[in-house]
Amino acid sequence: MRIRRFVAVCSALVVCVPALAGAQDTRKIGITMGYPASVGLLWHAIESVAIRPAITFTHASSDRIPVDSWSFGLDLGALFYVKKYDNVRTYISPRFSYTRTSSSVTPTGSDLTSHSTGGIGAFGTQFAASQRFSVYGEVGISVSRRTAEFGGKGTTWGTAAGVGIVFYP
Repeated sequence: MRIRRFVAVCSALVVCVPALAGAQDTRKIGITMGYPASVGLLWHAIESVAIRPAITFTHASSDRIPVDSWSFGLDLGALFYVKKYDNVRTYISPRFSYTRTSSSVTPTGSDLTSHSTGGIGAFGTQFAASQRFSVYGEVGISVSRRTAEFGGKGTTWGTAAGVGIVFYP
């Protein structure tokens, strides 16, 4: 009698669990890790649009010239999905970035701060390897404007590229 119940329960699980798994919604929020180094989220607002905020930070120091520097940045991008081919989706992504850098020079006791704002226009491809994991790569054009405390201003523009992964918990 126990074996029959066990077989019945196992049979029901074998039949029902795949049906339940197939009925699950696609994941809405994923954790991203990218290069150039960034960590963030990917939120699929609707089927054709996703929002990708990310943060970056860097610490640098030197023994030769005693300088200690910290940099913190925020990046906000939107992904407009253009086409879907099986598990591959292409997108166009405008992005805005802001970075603040603070440096301390020990011998002179001076502290320097700079701010950088910029934007990137990119074309990318995202491959969904599974329901919980995908990879992406993108190329584009970037421009940024940097302003330093002591009169330093400048504009930088050029090509931009990046790769990353998305994990959907």
